[in-house]
Amino acid sequence: MELTINQAKKWIILWTDYVKNNVELLNEIDTAIGDGDHGTNLNRGTQATKKALEEEDPQTMPLVFRTVALTLVSTIGGASGALYGTAFLTMARLVKDGETRLEVLLVEATKAMKKRGKSDVGMKTLIDLWDPASKAFAEHKLTKEYINDCVEKTKNMKAKKGRSSYLRERSIGHVDPVAKSSSYLYIALLEVID
Repeated sequence: MELTINQAKKWIILWTDYVKNNVELLNEIDTAIGDGDHGTNLNRGTQATKKALEEEDPQTMPLVFRTVALTLVSTIGGASGALYGTAFLTMARLVKDGETRLEVLLVEATKAMKKRGKSDVGMKTLIDLWDPASKAFAEHKLTKEYINDCVEKTKNMKAKKGRSSYLRERSIGHVDPVAKSSSYLYIALLEVID
C-alpha cells in the first residue's frame, strides 16, 4: 500500500503523541535494564520532529522521511536515535528511487537497522518488534494484538546488545524499551491507514 504525504505526516505525529503520553512508562521500563531515560530522550526527539514537520511542512515523501530521520538523529542520544534515523533515511532513499510500497519500505528499513546495529531477532532490541511487525504488515496480517505480543516476547529474552546486555541473565523478565517505543510507531500506522 502507498501512503499519501498527509498520511505519512499524520502517522509520525500520532507516534510523537503516543511517545509523549508514555514517557514515564518508557522510562520505567528502561530503568529496569538501561539508563532510565529512554522515554525522556525519545520524547525530546519526537517532539522536535513534530515541530519540524509542522514548521517546515515538507511536500514530498522523501522530504517527510528525511526530515524525520535527521531530526531524530540530531536530538536523540545513543543507539536508538541512530537506528530510528537509519530506518527513516532508508525509507527516504527508497521513495526517492521510486519505491512507494510501504510494505517494502518497512522491511528494507528493518534490514538497514540490522546492518547498522549488527543485530538480529532474539537479541532483545527494537529489531524484535520491527522484524516481525514489518513482515506481518507486508502480509496484511498486522494487528495491535500482534504488535503487543511482539513486545511481550522480548521479556523472556536475554539482552545481547546495548547497555542492557551488561546485565546478562538479569535482563530477562523485562520488555525492551525501544521495542516498546517502536510498537507505538506501528500502532500509529494502523490507526492512520484504518
